[in-house]
Amino acid sequence: MIKLIPFSFQKYYCSASCFLVFAACKTTNQDVIRHNYIAGEKNKGDLFYNNLLDVSIDIPQNATYEDLSKINKNTLRKRIGDYKDLSSAQAILSYKTDQNLESFYFFEKIENPIDTLTHEKLLQNDSTNGIVIFEKQKGAKKIISLTRMSGNINDLEKAKENIRRVHLDSTSLNKLSYMHLFNYYTAEPHKNYLQGREKIKLAPIKDPKKIMFKDPLYLTINSFIGTNKEYNLLIKHYESDKRDFNRTVLNSLSNNEVKKEEAVLAAIADLAENNQIIMLNEDHFYPKHRLFALNLLDVLKQKGFTVISMETFMPNLSTTTAPVPNTKNGFYIKDPYFGHFVRKANAMGFTLVGHENSDQKIHREIGQAKNIMKILEKDPKAKIFVYVGHGHLEEDGKQRFMGSYLKEYSNIDPVTINQETVMMKTKEKLILLPRSVFSKDTLMKSSADYFLINNLEANLQSVYPNQVFKKVSLKDQKFTLFKNQKLLVDVFLSEEYNATKNADVLIPIQSTLITPKNGTIETDLPVGSYYITVKSSDNDLFQFNRIEVN
Repeated sequence: MIKLIPFSFQKYYCSASCFLVFAACKTTNQDVIRHNYIAGEKNKGDLFYNNLLDVSIDIPQNATYEDLSKINKNTLRKRIGDYKDLSSAQAILSYKTDQNLESFYFFEKIENPIDTLTHEKLLQNDSTNGIVIFEKQKGAKKIISLTRMSGNINDLEKAKENIRRVHLDSTSLNKLSYMHLFNYYTAEPHKNYLQGREKIKLAPIKDPKKIMFKDPLYLTINSFIGTNKEYNLLIKHYESDKRDFNRTVLNSLSNNEVKKEEAVLAAIADLAENNQIIMLNEDHFYPKHRLFALNLLDVLKQKGFTVISMETFMPNLSTTTAPVPNTKNGFYIKDPYFGHFVRKANAMGFTLVGHENSDQKIHREIGQAKNIMKILEKDPKAKIFVYVGHGHLEEDGKQRFMGSYLKEYSNIDPVTINQETVMMKTKEKLILLPRSVFSKDTLMKSSADYFLINNLEANLQSVYPNQVFKKVSLKDQKFTLFKNQKLLVDVFLSEEYNATKNADVLIPIQSTLITPKNGTIETDLPVGSYYITVKSSDNDLFQFNRIEVN
C-alpha cells in the first residue's frame, strides 16, 4: 500500500549530463546541461530527454553512452570526424551498441523555419568509411545523427533506425513514470538505490497523475539507505503534521495500563498467549517499524505462533519453504531491515507466506483477507502473525479494510497493533498504549486495539546486539575520484552471495552512504564474512569479495 504524502572497477554507464550548445542562442552550455536526463526503460534500453530543448531520444538496449561534457573537445572532434555542418560543440549524445555501431546526435536551432512539420532527410551516405548522416527537423529544432559502423560496413537501415529514435518533443518521456523508475533501479540488473534516488528526484515528468507518486516513492527509496541526511529531512517534514495526539499521550504516561520499553514485549507476550491472530502494521517509510517486528519474533515463537503472513509477498501458500530475502520477493522487502526481519523469521522456522491480492476481479482488501483464510483452512488452529501496511489492519469504520473482512470470515477477533498513527519523540524507545487512552480523543480514527510509539534506531548494532563490531577499510585508488562524493556501500552476507553470485537480487544487511577519504572507505561490521559493493550515483561499481571480519 503506497501512502501519498505532500511534499574491481567497472563502468556500467555514465551520467545523464551531455555537452549541449544552442546555436545562435544566448543560453550557455551549463544552462542546457542542467536540463539533461537519462533513465532506463525496462527491456527497451534507455531514454534521453532534455527539458530545455524538449527533445527525446530512445537509446537502444545494451548501448553504452558517455557524458560528452567530460571529453576533451579535440578528442571529441577527432572521433566525430571532419563533416560539414557537424560541430563537436553541438553534440548532445553519443552511444555504442553491441553491433559495433557508434552514433552521435547534434542539436541545431533553426532561426527561420519554413513550417512546423517534421522533415527527415538523408544528408550523406559514405559507403567507403561506413558513415551515414541523417537529419530530422520540426520547426526551429533540428537533430542530426551520424552513424559510424565498424569495418566500414555501410548499413543504411540501421542509420535510419537511429534517426527514427529521435523525437523533437517529449514523446519518449511520456513512457516514463516514478513507479517505473523505482522498480527499475531497485531490482536486477540495475539495482542501485543511490542512482534510483537521483533519477526519481530529477525526472522531468510533467503528467500531474504521475507526479503525485513522486514524494512517496522518493521517500521510500531514501528509507532503504542508512546514514542518509536526505531521508532525515524528508522524515522531519513528513512528521511535522503528525502531532495530533501529543497531549493525550503525555497525560496517559503515568497510567499503569501504558507499557514502556521491555514491558511492551511482555504485554504483547501476554496477548499472544490467548489470541490466535496478532496483526501489526507499519508505515512503509520507516525501517524502525520492521526492526520492531523483528524484535517480536522471539516472543511470538515462544507463544506458539508458527506462520507469518506479509503484505510484501505475493501469495506463496503452496510451499512451506521460507524465501531467502531478495528483490523478487516483493516491493518493500528491498529495505535492508525488512530483509533482516525475513532472515530471522526464516532462521527461527516460521512459515512465511504472502497475502497480497493478485486477483483483479475482487477488491484488494477482500482478496488479502481470503488469502489469509487459506492458512486457517489448512490449519484451523494455526497462530498467525499478520504484518501489513497502514490501514489494512482496521476492523471497524465506514471504509472496510482487510482486518474487518478477516474478522468476519474467520470469526476470530485479531489483536491489532498500530505503530504508524501515533508518532512522538519520547525518552522511551517503545511505548504501548491501549485504545482506552484515546477514548475521549475525537481525532483518533483508527480502530486498532493498541498503539505503539516506536523510537527505535534502525542500525546494524540493533540487529546484532550481542556481536562484536570491528572497523573495516575498503581501499581502491580510484576512490580518490570521489573524494567529495557520497557512495552507496552495500554489505551482503557471503553465504547468500556465494549461493547466488548475484548481488543484484539480494537484500544487503546494510546499505549506507559513505564519502571516501584518501582512497579509503571505512565502516563498522560484526564479525563475519561479507561481499561488499560500492556504487556511485552514475553506477560506477567497485567489488570487494571475501571480506573477513575477525
